[in-house]
Amino acid sequence: MTLRIDQETLDRMETQHPGIRESIRRFGEETLPVCSRCGSANTADVGCGVIGRTINIAAATTKFKLIPNGPKPGKYFCNECGEFFG
Repeated sequence: MTLRIDQETLDRMETQHPGIRESIRRFGEETLPVCSRCGSANTADVGCGVIGRTINIAAATTKFKLIPNGPKPGKYFCNECGEFFG
């Protein structure tokens, strides 16, 4: 799993939100479908609700796309073409 943050930031997040390291790990290891529009495997789960924990998860991994409000425009998001799908 590739993180978009350094270890010090991850440690700080874990102090603020106990268990977030495990949540980030789960998202990072998740197998997601390829984009139905462009075929890229660089995709993410979509989540709704901007709270500290979800903001930090979205900042830490490309496998989680955060939007402020529902309904979700798709179950998944493509980091390459910027489209929602699924």
